[in-house]
Amino acid sequence: MKKYLIVCALALTLLLTACGGEQAAADTAEEAVKDHYYQILDADGRELYTVTDETAVAEIDALINDAGGENAAHGGAEGEPLYTYVYWQETTIRAGEDPDAEREYMEVFRTQVRADSNAVTTEVLSDTLENVGDAISVEGLGGLLTFSAEVSQETADALRDPAQFAGA
Repeated sequence: MKKYLIVCALALTLLLTACGGEQAAADTAEEAVKDHYYQILDADGRELYTVTDETAVAEIDALINDAGGENAAHGGAEGEPLYTYVYWQETTIRAGEDPDAEREYMEVFRTQVRADSNAVTTEVLSDTLENVGDAISVEGLGGLLTFSAEVSQETADALRDPAQFAGA
């Protein structure tokens, strides 16, 4: 799924650059390297862990990247989620803001893994899509990007063991 986000970000960068939006394109390029972390929720939506360790975050990134492969299909998978990985990312620095000031984080997407299948669902959150829509003057993008994919047994098993990321 993250591969799709990167492709969308690159396409947006090209579009904004072609339309004379060099600053907006630079801002979009910066989005790709913003600090982020994961919040891991249980099946009832209660927080289990907040993962900020760079190594653990990179491991989760790699697992979630596996979920965005060739077999991704639009829509959610069947079954109740066992765990949800919530991706939080730094907000954009606005004109006039101190770049060294503490930044806020916004929830960008959620990835769910199930107990009874290797299906993983990733949903780009409506607010994130609406912010993108505002930037490119397109309305109604909210709820558009929900994808599910079958991942390898190894990837699904790793996502079903969130405790491994908590101690890092």
